[in-house]
Amino acid sequence: MNYVNAEIIKDGTSYLVSDNQLTGSSLEVLSFVVGGIGQSQHFNDSIDGRSRLFAGSEDKYRKITLNVRAVSYDIHDIAHLRDAVNNLFSGEYYVREKRIKSVDVEYESPGEKTGDLDLGESYYVNGRQYKVTKVNVIETEDLTDANFTVELETTDLPYAGSIYTTLELHDTGYSATAEKYGLVDNIDDEKKQYRFTENEFMVYNAGNVTVEPESMMLNIFVSYVQSSGDFTIRNITTGEEIILKRESNGSHFRIQGMVISLGSITNIFRDTNRRFISLAPGDNEFEVSGGSFSQISFDFKYLYK
Repeated sequence: MNYVNAEIIKDGTSYLVSDNQLTGSSLEVLSFVVGGIGQSQHFNDSIDGRSRLFAGSEDKYRKITLNVRAVSYDIHDIAHLRDAVNNLFSGEYYVREKRIKSVDVEYESPGEKTGDLDLGESYYVNGRQYKVTKVNVIETEDLTDANFTVELETTDLPYAGSIYTTLELHDTGYSATAEKYGLVDNIDDEKKQYRFTENEFMVYNAGNVTVEPESMMLNIFVSYVQSSGDFTIRNITTGEEIILKRESNGSHFRIQGMVISLGSITNIFRDTNRRFISLAPGDNEFEVSGGSFSQISFDFKYLYK
């Protein structure tokens, strides 16, 4: 009975653990356990040397554990399924969690049978995914019916990320019934705009993690910039700003992570104030000054602890 399931997205192909082209319908996910984020804590000694002062922490990675049941057709199939399981969980990939919504159990009188228990369809828990890799050796007993554990750890970032970007959300619209966007991603239907033509606007970060260009996807694109210099994009909420100090006569101004370009010039970091903009969780109030532009867009993924 599949109360819970897992989906693996690897090299552009989706594998539902309970039903896929590698292991068929031989696997059943018994549990999908998402652990907390491991942290490195930093302390400074106090002046008197008798106590420690907390100096902050750094998020490292999180663990996800899948407990899986494997059922082979016969003795030969044990070996085939073992190899297919190792293939399925190898490498680096994204994993998503699926669960049924409820279980309806009908009352049975003595001697009466109401039929098989119908668990119904499983649904994505939310519109999020984790980038992971397997860190344990999968060990299965040499039996036609055996359980095993898959231990996963996040790579790159320890956070769950939306499977969509903000521009996808802006361009396609949001539906509360769409599995792609999930039902509990903190999306505000009134704040799904990520393309702007005015000089003052609000950028909404539905995640609970600050989006930082040093290690996370954050693309800002400003089209047809006209400026004699000091074209400024300022996040009033965080107090951060990036200033284009060189002249622009209708060129496109791009900030893609840590790479800044203007028109065909691919790296103009030295022609800026050498600062970057991050996006705090929730509303980010922006102001653009020092010139004109046609449109400015923000493309990033929501991240969740």
